[in-house]
Amino acid sequence: MMQFAIFDMDGLLIDSEPVWQRVERRVLQQLYGLDLSVAEVAAYSGMSTKELSIAIARAYPDADVNAGQLCTAILEEMSAAIGSASLMPGALALLERIAELDLPLAIASSSPLSFIESVVRKHALPVRLFTSGTEVEFSKPHPAVFQLAAQRSGAQPWQCRVWEDSINGVIAAKAACMNVVAVPDPGHPTPEKFAIADSLHNSLWESLRAFYQ
Repeated sequence: MMQFAIFDMDGLLIDSEPVWQRVERRVLQQLYGLDLSVAEVAAYSGMSTKELSIAIARAYPDADVNAGQLCTAILEEMSAAIGSASLMPGALALLERIAELDLPLAIASSSPLSFIESVVRKHALPVRLFTSGTEVEFSKPHPAVFQLAAQRSGAQPWQCRVWEDSINGVIAAKAACMNVVAVPDPGHPTPEKFAIADSLHNSLWESLRAFYQ
């Protein structure tokens, strides 16, 4: 039985993936003249900005990308842009339902803590425990950020249920020995990869309905 609920943030609770992609594409164009498509940038979904920057530097050696500079520039632009991301359908209702049941809630995201705190404040989300991929040595698909969330919650992994929208996040949560609900984007190019999740929901509304069954 679930005793702790842990949520990813970007692409799951807030519709921020298009915002991240716009910022990443703009920064890459401005700094290095790289004109990546939305699909090319989307291939790095689920990575931390640091890992994305390193991966792009390796993928485009002729562009002489400085991974540290790229990471800093993306995060600086996103610190202002994150507030433009709207809540995903059903996000607030689901969190409020879980809070009504007196189940502890946490957000475990690859985003910096300041971004998580900003989103929680703006949308008045009933979440008080946060963990960031910037706090651990390894980002998703490594389980470290979920393990830290469980540690801060005082929970055992088997007591936790994780909601995730990315393959890397699902892999990370499963590696942490947690129950996983996958809520992938309907347009995900390889939906079969989410078969490793314990449950597959079309939306957070479907997750909410499950609490009333």
